[in-house]
Amino acid sequence: MSTQLKWTNIATVAAQKGYEKNIGTAGLVKGVIGNKLIFGGGANFPGGLPVDGGVKVNHKDVYLYEETSDGVTLLDQIQFDYPLAYGPSAVYNDTLYYIANKSETSSEILAFTVVDNKLKVEVVDTLPLTVENVIAKVHNNKLYFGIGSINGSNNNELYAYDLATKKFEVFSEFPGKLRNQALSFVYNNELYVYGGGASETYNDGYKVNLETKEWTQLADVVIDNEEVSLLGADWAPLNDHELLVIGGFNKDVWKDAVFNLTTLQGEDHAKYRDAYFRRPVSDYKWNKKELVYNLKENRWYQLGEIPFEAPCGHALLATDTNIYSIMGEIKPAERKPYIHRTVRK
Repeated sequence: MSTQLKWTNIATVAAQKGYEKNIGTAGLVKGVIGNKLIFGGGANFPGGLPVDGGVKVNHKDVYLYEETSDGVTLLDQIQFDYPLAYGPSAVYNDTLYYIANKSETSSEILAFTVVDNKLKVEVVDTLPLTVENVIAKVHNNKLYFGIGSINGSNNNELYAYDLATKKFEVFSEFPGKLRNQALSFVYNNELYVYGGGASETYNDGYKVNLETKEWTQLADVVIDNEEVSLLGADWAPLNDHELLVIGGFNKDVWKDAVFNLTTLQGEDHAKYRDAYFRRPVSDYKWNKKELVYNLKENRWYQLGEIPFEAPCGHALLATDTNIYSIMGEIKPAERKPYIHRTVRK
């Protein structure tokens, strides 16, 4: 395998309805059906940095792009009834399931499908809880979700929702520390959960057998003796047994920022916050490493580095032939609207 992937910036995402241009979003609806990419929603700051009065806006627009030999083509763009941001996505049987917060006490399971090159959305069910930055995967017609912010607080519960009977239950409890924004993947009837963070970032991983409910701890993400944070990162299949990971906050910068933003008060807090948001992109030291996790061998290694700014809250999506890194933020409150592509190995 070559030590470096070749990435190309192939497109700028179309503007949301009512906007002149797309400035990028983070915390996306995301999934692949065949050779079509579904993504959208997410949040950004159209009015500028929060320290300059910019306000976070969650978006309703969801896009359907088709893969072509030299790029992507926009097939459809819809606006959902309400904004979609920071919910989990899971693809199963040509359907993209997404859990969206509808109110302060409830969420809806949405099902996105593609009919005649158009997006179709149906509400599967309403859940009596809210979700944010949780994981989700479907296996054997059950939607597993949780391990993240439930009703506004980080929670270790993993739920199983039966798509046939529409019943859901607490399936198991995650054995690691409380966190959100973890990554998840199903391989050989086991659900893998990696990374995420809270007041600090995490580089640990666990898998649970979906039949026996037994949890096993996995290899930490360590490259050249450095603990690498997966908070804000995304992953996608590189081949049948390996996942490619890019993006993620720097563990030291994150820990320092969380500490100062939660402990400083008055003028000291205002000064630190102002300076923090105005730092150049390079100061945040987000992860540009092309990390690979070998599911068979429970082993991490690095290929090379991405040639574009490290994203967080982006979508990393794989078709049969390519991997796409879509939008995301490149520093707090600043996003990019680009689609980068590399060939799968």
